[in-house]
Amino acid sequence: MDFTFLWGAFIGLFAIINPFSAALVFLGISSKGTDQKRKDIAKRASIVSAMILIFFMLTGTVLFKFFGITIEAFKIAGGLLVAIVGFHMIYPRPKLSAVEEMESRKKEDISIVPLAIPMLSGPGAITTALVWASKANGIDNKIGLILIPVIIAVISFIVLYNAKVFKEILGHTGINVIGRLMGLIVLVMGVQFIINALRVLLPSILS
Repeated sequence: MDFTFLWGAFIGLFAIINPFSAALVFLGISSKGTDQKRKDIAKRASIVSAMILIFFMLTGTVLFKFFGITIEAFKIAGGLLVAIVGFHMIYPRPKLSAVEEMESRKKEDISIVPLAIPMLSGPGAITTALVWASKANGIDNKIGLILIPVIIAVISFIVLYNAKVFKEILGHTGINVIGRLMGLIVLVMGVQFIINALRVLLPSILS
């Protein structure tokens, strides 16, 4: 088992999911709910997000073959998307628009939308999961990779459920600093995806 590979995958996925940022939105749209209700929502959102990422990890190769997409082409497109996500984490836009936040406050169950999708398992996280899955060699690494969304889901649940505590400890400034640091990691990771794909493609193109 390649622990360096798995650690890189964990950092990449955790950074782009960034449950601390999602916790602030969760706190805002679930402020009127009971403690048990917030716990149920946090648990459901975390489980669903892990299931989504694992699904794409397991079916990514099949999807590539079905649509005739090469791994390198996906890495370049995915790298661009991940880099854009990282850029917006450094220079953030609102996670939810005013209209979306108002609609979320009215919903009885916000665990699937917007928490699980797109906040915890959005396009950037799905793309990152697919790229890492395409790089996994050997059954040990593949099993280890599938466990990563489960571990992140557990951490996400803890962060969401204790959103008030983290907000009091870190404050808006602390959470913003964490978000920007993770954004930098995500931005660099997206660029690295593109560089790795070009290393494979350029020799064949120039020859």
